[in-house]
Amino acid sequence: MTVITHARRKSNLSRMIDSSGGVSVGVALTRARENIAALRETGLVEIRRYIAELSALQAPTDDDEKLRVLHQMYQAATGVIDSASPFDLGEICDVARSLCDVIDRAAGETVFDWRIMAVHIQSLQLLNTLPAEAVEQRQAVTTNLADMVAKKFRQTGA
Repeated sequence: MTVITHARRKSNLSRMIDSSGGVSVGVALTRARENIAALRETGLVEIRRYIAELSALQAPTDDDEKLRVLHQMYQAATGVIDSASPFDLGEICDVARSLCDVIDRAAGETVFDWRIMAVHIQSLQLLNTLPAEAVEQRQAVTTNLADMVAKKFRQTGA
């Protein structure tokens, strides 16, 4: 048999949850959307900066340079993802994620076709300039890129 010798106290968190005066979920979501909208231009500037960093990188000529370039590419690609994801820029995130996957693959291969990186970067540039209303064109860019990557790596036996 269990005997309770003291009364349980209500935690501070449960008291705060039960108390009145909080913000409703709908109001909180509206405020969050407004805050994100206010930051959208800053995010777009960051995306352009990261894409410019990617565009400035050149294919390496030796193994030491290869690791440095791949590291810089990976940092810029993850920067694109971090900057684009809060603003529902799914296509840009998808291409940047694909670029990260290709970078991972390139690190393990001795012979790598660096044109794949260039196509990813060009796709990011194009998606960044296309208006959101150009749904079919945006979809075509991501579909064609995915097809190219699939064919390229199927041919190399990976």
